[in-house]
Amino acid sequence: MSGFGWLAGCFLMMTSLLPAKAQQVQQVTASEPSDISVTIYRAPYRNGGSISLSALGGFAVVTETRTVRIPAGRSSLRFVGVVDGILPESAIISGLPGSVIEKNRDAALLSPSSLMRAVRGKVVTLKRTDPRTGKPALVTGEIISASDQGVVFQTAAGTESLRCTGLPETFRYTSGAEGLSARPTLSVMTRSARPIIATVTLTYIAEGFDWSANYTAHINPDGKTMDIGGWITLANGNGMSLPNARTQIVAGGLNRAYVQRFYNNQPQVVARCWPSQRTHQIPRKAERPYELVRPYFPDDFERMEESDGMVMTAQRRNKSDMMPPPSPVMAMAAPAPPPPPPEQLGDLKLYRVPQRTTVAGMQLKQTRLVEQQGVPFERIHTTAISAMNYGSGTEQPAISVILRTKNTKANNLGLPLPAGAFVIEQDHFNRTMRIAEPLLRDTAEDEKIELFSGLSPDVTITRRTVRREGNKHWVEVEIANARPDAITFELKVPTYGFQKIVEASAQWEKRDGVPLFLVQLASGASVTLRFAVVSE
Repeated sequence: MSGFGWLAGCFLMMTSLLPAKAQQVQQVTASEPSDISVTIYRAPYRNGGSISLSALGGFAVVTETRTVRIPAGRSSLRFVGVVDGILPESAIISGLPGSVIEKNRDAALLSPSSLMRAVRGKVVTLKRTDPRTGKPALVTGEIISASDQGVVFQTAAGTESLRCTGLPETFRYTSGAEGLSARPTLSVMTRSARPIIATVTLTYIAEGFDWSANYTAHINPDGKTMDIGGWITLANGNGMSLPNARTQIVAGGLNRAYVQRFYNNQPQVVARCWPSQRTHQIPRKAERPYELVRPYFPDDFERMEESDGMVMTAQRRNKSDMMPPPSPVMAMAAPAPPPPPPEQLGDLKLYRVPQRTTVAGMQLKQTRLVEQQGVPFERIHTTAISAMNYGSGTEQPAISVILRTKNTKANNLGLPLPAGAFVIEQDHFNRTMRIAEPLLRDTAEDEKIELFSGLSPDVTITRRTVRREGNKHWVEVEIANARPDAITFELKVPTYGFQKIVEASAQWEKRDGVPLFLVQLASGASVTLRFAVVSE
C-alpha cells in the first residue's frame, strides 16, 4: 500500500471512531428576549423636519438578552425575531462558551408567495367550491409555475391556470414549509466543549429607524414669556416590534458611510387567471348601485344667531344632537416626572426615554422630551438691505418677526435641544390660535434661539440711494411702525469685500459679523436713517 493510501485509511478509521453526535451540526433556538435596549440614531442628512414611515433614513443599535441551551460540539444557534433590517455583519454575541464560526441572515420568510414557490414541483391538493351547490371538490395536482403572472398547475385533466374556472379555489399544503421562518432569523455557527445553559447578549445594527423632535410654544397672556413642551417621535419602519424596551436617542451630526442593504428580490406570487382575467371567464360581481345625493331642504336646518344678529353656525333641528354630552368630573392627574438630562456621547448627545416603551413595528410613537414654563423671549422685527445698490428706484423688503431667547438656565432652559419643528400658539378670545410653525436647529446650551414667526404687514421699510460718487454711496432708510404697540427693529446691512459703513446718523454695531442698526419705534412712529457706504 502506498503512503498516501495508508494515510487515507488512517483518517477514515479515526473519523469512524468519533461519536456520531459530535460530527453533526445540532439546531438550537435561543429563547425570546428577556430584555431589550434600543438606541435610535437620526438620519444623518436630515437636520430636523418631518419623517416618513415609508422612507426612514436612520438606524438603531439593538441589544437583546436571551437564554440558550448549547450542547457539546458544533451547533447552529438561531435567534428568531430579530429586526427585519438587521445588518448581519454588525452582530456581536457575547456570553457564548465557544467562538462564532459563521453568521447567516435567514431571509426566507413564511408568506403565501414563498410557500407557493417552495412547493413548486410537489403535489398539492386544490380545493374548489361550487358556488351553486356549495359542495367542495378536491383535485390533486402539481404546481409547475408560480410567479407574479399567475399560478399554473397540472392535474390528471391537463394543465390549468389557477382561478380561471370561476370557482373559489384554495390550496392545501401537506409539506413545503421546510426552511421557511415565520419571523426574521439570525443564525450563527458555534462550537462548545461541553453542554451549557448560557445567558447571551446579541447586539446589532438595524436599518429602518428614525426619530424627530417636535416642540410646542404657548405664548402667555403677558406676551413676554412662553411655555415650551417637547416631544420625541420614534419611528420603526420594520415589521418586528421591540416590546418593553429601554429606549435612547442620539442627537448630533453623525458621520456614517452608505450601507448596502440586502433586498429580497423574489417576485410576489399573484393567484389570478393567467395571463389575465376576462369577463367571460370570471363572472362579474354585483356592483354597488349609485346613490343620489340627498337634496337640501331648508326645513332640516335652523340658524343659531347671537344677540348682535351675526349668523354663527347652522345645525340640524334635532335637539338631542345639539345638546353636548355632560362633562365627566376628572381628578387632576399628578404631573409627569421631568425627563433625565442629556448625556455626553463623544460630541453627540444621548437622551434616555424615562420609562420603558414598546417601539412597535410600522408605527410612530411620541414620548415627552422637555417641559419648561415661563421662558422669557423678545419679539424682534428685522430685515436686511443691500449696502450698495447700483440700480434705480427703491427697495421695500419684507419685515420678519423673530421670537428670540437664549438657551440658558436663567431663561428656564439650559439644556441641549435637538433639531425639530416648532408650533407656536397664542390665546385669542379664549381660543388657542396657531401663529407660526418654524424649525429649530440643533441648539446647545447657552446658544441663541431664534424662531421665525412670520412677516409683519404693519411695519414697512423703504431704502433709497440718494447719491453716488465713485465708490461711495449715500443711503437713506425710512422705517415706519403702524402697529398698536412699540417694537424693537433690527436693520441688517451686510457688507462684502472692502465695503465699509461711514457717516451714519445713528449708532450701529457688528453682530455675527454683520453691521446692524438697533431702533426702538413707538406705535405710529417712523424714523429715517442715513449713512454712506464706501468700497475701498
